[in-house]
Amino acid sequence: MRVRAWLSKQQPTFKGRRAKEEREAYAFILPSLLGLTFFVFLPLLMTFLMSLTKFDLAKLSGHWLGMVKYKEFFSDPVFKDSLINTVKYCVVYVPLTLTLGLSMAIVLNSKLYLKSVIRTFFIIPYVSTYIASIVVWMMLLDPSNGPLNALLMKFGVTHPPLWLADPFWSMIVLAVIGSWKDVGFHFIIFLAALQTVPKHLYEAARLDGAGNWKQFLHITLPMISPTTFMLLIITINGGLQMFTQSYVMTHGGPGYATMTLVYLIFRSAFEMGDFSYASAVGVVLFVISMLIVIIQWKLNKKWVSYES
Repeated sequence: MRVRAWLSKQQPTFKGRRAKEEREAYAFILPSLLGLTFFVFLPLLMTFLMSLTKFDLAKLSGHWLGMVKYKEFFSDPVFKDSLINTVKYCVVYVPLTLTLGLSMAIVLNSKLYLKSVIRTFFIIPYVSTYIASIVVWMMLLDPSNGPLNALLMKFGVTHPPLWLADPFWSMIVLAVIGSWKDVGFHFIIFLAALQTVPKHLYEAARLDGAGNWKQFLHITLPMISPTTFMLLIITINGGLQMFTQSYVMTHGGPGYATMTLVYLIFRSAFEMGDFSYASAVGVVLFVISMLIVIIQWKLNKKWVSYES
């Protein structure tokens, strides 16, 4: 009875302390909430509203159109090409980047001479300026004077590919360049994940006669699956937003072979002045990204292990 009486007396104090802690917590997250509101949620809302109106940037006004711009997708071959090209880019870029990043991390996580120097070379593309890297790639891939085609001709290839001028190779080349640029980031994250895998698991597996491949399948992959899942989401979203290579290297060409959804948004808004159509494409891209993320979250329990 004395304990209950003491607790009843202390209850207002506990409630006051909890309310104070809650106010302090909200004060700490308030800057982030304001940032999300003004730089994420409001732009998303404005983009959706602009997709439903005929917007005049000069007068900052518009009139209601409804779903007219969304209906244009079905009759616009450029949108269909952009959507297909974006998917093609992701099909090459995502698995290539994840595979190379994990392979590099596995190699450099083992005992290797000059390991720190090799790590530095792997990270250089990621930290280098994107435009400068693209200029170098354009010189290498020049169909007439580039060193790559000159080397192929020395090995007997009489008609080397035109690379960026070829509708077949252009998107593949852009995906490879994107992977080359971003693989350093994936390498760093994978390497950090590999270094958290307990060493005694590998020792026990070796005692049971498991080889390197079985250790990789049954120990390494399950233990780093949360990291792989996170990088998978980041890589897919990055692939859907590809713009720089297409804008600088090919301008969406040849034809529309490298026209992506983000490049179509830029072209519609800033080259053709159709902000309504650009906003509608942006909304579609946002919906596609959200659907992919939701599907990944639904499926992650089947292959992601959160037990350490």
